[in-house]
Formats: sequence, C-alpha cells, structure tokens
Amino acid sequence: MAGDVSVEVPVKRVGVATLLVLAYVAAVLVVTMLVMGLTKLLIGDWEAGGPHLELAGEGLLTALGILITSLLARWLCHSHEMFRGWPALGTSLGWFAKGGLAGLLMAGAMLSITLALRGGRLVFGDGGLPAYLRYVIPLGGCLLVAALAEEWLFRGYPLMQLAGVLGRGWANLAMAVLFAAAHLGSPGVTPLVLVNIVLGSLVVGSLRFTPGGIPAAWGFHFVWNYVQVLCGASLSLENVDVPGVTFAASGGDLVSGGTFGPEASIGATMATIPVLVVLAVYFRRRGLRDVPLPRLTRRRRGAEAVFNAIGRREGWPGA
Repeated sequence: MAGDVSVEVPVKRVGVATLLVLAYVAAVLVVTMLVMGLTKLLIGDWEAGGPHLELAGEGLLTALGILITSLLARWLCHSHEMFRGWPALGTSLGWFAKGGLAGLLMAGAMLSITLALRGGRLVFGDGGLPAYLRYVIPLGGCLLVAALAEEWLFRGYPLMQLAGVLGRGWANLAMAVLFAAAHLGSPGVTPLVLVNIVLGSLVVGSLRFTPGGIPAAWGFHFVWNYVQVLCGASLSLENVDVPGVTFAASGGDLVSGGTFGPEASIGATMATIPVLVVLAVYFRRRGLRDVPLPRLTRRRRGAEAVFNAIGRREGWPGA
C-alpha cells in the first residue's frame, strides 16, 4: 500500500467536482419536475389525495427522476458512475436489514433517553389498534420511498464525486452539512437539531461506504423515521397525525426537542455519538481511519488507494 503522502486537494479538481455535482442535482430537479408535471397531466392532481399519497408520490417520482437522469447520463456520457453504490440483490437486502437494525437501535435509544430525562411521554388516546394500523402501515410504505429518494440523491453520485477529491471523511461531512441545511425551513429548527442532523447524516453517510452501499443507508433512514412515527413523534412532516398515540413533549426544549420533535433533543445527540464510535472502529479495523469523521491532519496513508484496495477485495460497491 502507499506510504505516507502529503495531502493537498487541488482547487481545480474540487471546483470541477462541485460543478459536476451541481449539474447533476440541477438535472435531477428538472427531470423530476417534468415527471411530476406529466404525472399530473395523465392522472390529475395526485397531491390532493391526502398526506399519504402526497408523500409517496413525491418519493416515487423523485426516485424516478433520479433513475431517468442516471440512465440519460450513462447513455449520453457513457458513464456508469451514477449507478455506483448498488450491490447485488442479496447483499442489498442483507445490508438494508443491517442498516434498519442500526436505525432501530439508535431511534430506540433516543426515545428512551428522552423519556428517561422526562422530555416526553407517550399519550394514548382514542382510535384503538385498528385505526392505528390502518394509518401507520401505508405511512410506512410512504416513508420507505421517501427515504429511498433522499438517500439516492444525497448519498449517491454527489457523495462519491466529492469523495474522489476530498476523501471519504470530508465528503461525508460536507453532505451532512448540506442535508442539515435542507432542514432550515422546517418548523422548530434549533442549533441543536442542526447539530443532531449533521451527526445523524454522518452515520448514514458512513453506512453508504460499507459493502451495503446505498441500501444500507436507505434501511437506516427508513427505520429511523418510521420508529419515531410509530411512537407518534413529530418528524417534520406536515399533516401527519398518528391516531391513538402521541409522543408529547414535556420539560425544556433541550430534553424534549420542542416542536421539532425528539430529533432536536439532547437524547438524539447521546444516542448518535456511540454509533459513530462503533462505525469508526469498524472502518479502522479495515484500514480506513477517516470515513465517519475526517482526520484533521495534513498527512494520511493514501486513503483512496486503501479504500479501493479493500473494497475490491471485499466486493464493496463504488470501490
């Protein structure tokens, strides 16, 4: 493997990578808008069908927009980079489940800590189990496709393009900050929730660099959101009101998360940091030291070469 080398990121390469990412995102937005417009012409105003249909429609059509953009890029530019991160079906399913398990443990820890700190309580109301199931089962499908669209967009081509010039750690941090910035318009945003979103995004981005690729990140994102919905917690989603149960905030915003929900609480911070530590150990044992968090040093051991060598040996997507 390569010895220690001085790390100097060429400004030109960073600029080119940034322009490529911006062009990709712009193309996805244009194609998605065209797909949504055509869908409305063919089947009518699907957004007026209620919050479930609106959420599912946005996720499906955005994913379709990403797929069409990727196919066009492969056809016009003879590039397969848009499809990096999707391993074989068996690997995808297994790592989707592993990512989902990580999301379950982290969301469970966050909610448990919030309850223990008296930042919230579960309030059970009218409606009963049948009404609850009729609501949360289809909502789970909606969240599944919504998580796919977000992960494919944020942790697909843009993340890998930036990783090629910045390294995995800095690219992961850059995308985490951008993902947090995308939530600035949500109600109840506080500095702590932005920190928590960055930390959570670092977890998801790190999962993207496992053999599970995008499916691992997708599984985590979906289950993380769904567990909160199942408990009636706020999830920055409009018009979502789970019947029969509510995660009612109590105490100060620091322990409850305020109107944003448990994701904005100190419990989310406490639940996320140990997961980042576990991921850091996971990658370190494979010779990678800067995937969850960038290393603040000017020297490193040819990180890209190390990652690609290990990835080729273990069959990691995108290596």
